[in-house]
Amino acid sequence: MLMPTKIVKPVDSLFSISAYILKIVSEIKIIDIDSLHKELNKSYYKKVSFEQFLLSLNFLFIINKVELRNETITIKL
Repeated sequence: MLMPTKIVKPVDSLFSISAYILKIVSEIKIIDIDSLHKELNKSYYKKVSFEQFLLSLNFLFIINKVELRNETITIKL
């Protein structure tokens, strides 16, 4: 589920989910975590569990692409 393999399709990996999260945050600029999860489930081709969502957000924090300020997510420039 974390990385694409022979069993896990690339679109089901956290890399793909993280890309969608970055796209949403870049369009909206500032969004809280719950709203971001709802927007992700609207735009992603299948339902993303909250666990997958949080793992994707953690990945984006680790690679320094997003930051959390006052309970909102923003893209780090």
